[in-house]
Amino acid sequence: MNATSQNILEAFNQLPDPEKHALASEIVKQIAMLDFPPLTDEAFTEIADALFVEHDKSEAADAEAKSG
Repeated sequence: MNATSQNILEAFNQLPDPEKHALASEIVKQIAMLDFPPLTDEAFTEIADALFVEHDKSEAADAEAKSG
């Protein structure tokens, strides 16, 4: 991922949840109009792995906040 993409992602992560949802919905709509080849099994696996890592981080942070 290049620096511009990373900056966009960091800005996205700073948004309140309703804004994240609105922006993600708009991005999905725009992506649907693009002509991308189907994702490979490897790409799906990489995406799933990244989502699980983020989910684990979120659960750990929640558990730490509740115990502290």
